[in-house]
Amino acid sequence: MDIEIECPYCGELVTIFVDPSGGESQTYVEDCPACCRPWTIHAVEEEPGGFAVGVARQDE
Repeated sequence: MDIEIECPYCGELVTIFVDPSGGESQTYVEDCPACCRPWTIHAVEEEPGGFAVGVARQDE
């Protein structure tokens, strides 16, 4: 599932992929494709196949 988010460092809108087979609650680290800084992504399934996604800076 592709989700558009805003990088918490550079503000660039980027698309990330959340794998529905990864479970109802997922936390992982991914680098921004624009500025290459790492984020912590937390995705929670709200409905089958629908995720709420939060992204935080690694330095927070």
